[in-house]
Amino acid sequence: MLDSLKKRPGSLRWPPRQRFLATEQGKAALLQYEEAIKGYQQGFERSRDSLDKVQGSWAEQFKVVAADASILSEFASAKEKLPREVQAALEDCGTSLQDVQAAVDRLYLAGLLQPAGGGGPLPPPGQNQNQAF
Repeated sequence: MLDSLKKRPGSLRWPPRQRFLATEQGKAALLQYEEAIKGYQQGFERSRDSLDKVQGSWAEQFKVVAADASILSEFASAKEKLPREVQAALEDCGTSLQDVQAAVDRLYLAGLLQPAGGGGPLPPPGQNQNQAF
């Protein structure tokens, strides 16, 4: 159980209780995803492989994973949300808090998600915050 609370190596550090919301680019990407799924549903080939290709193609252009679309859609609501709120909404799908936290990092780096109130991730522990990059 404690392993599920540990951050994975290379993950971004966020302030406690940081809320997030989709960027305009994120909302546009979500519309693109929905259109791709509609196209799949209207097509002749409705196999799992073809659905995986549609979802994978969408994810590839943003350098995220296909499952990030459902997480992004939760953050695209009118209200800013905590990762644990998104996890609770997707819990029945088997989404863990660690899954959401990893998606937050990917979506942020892709420009599809932003921290509410601006800012960005915290510097790594031990790094001087005033240090020039």
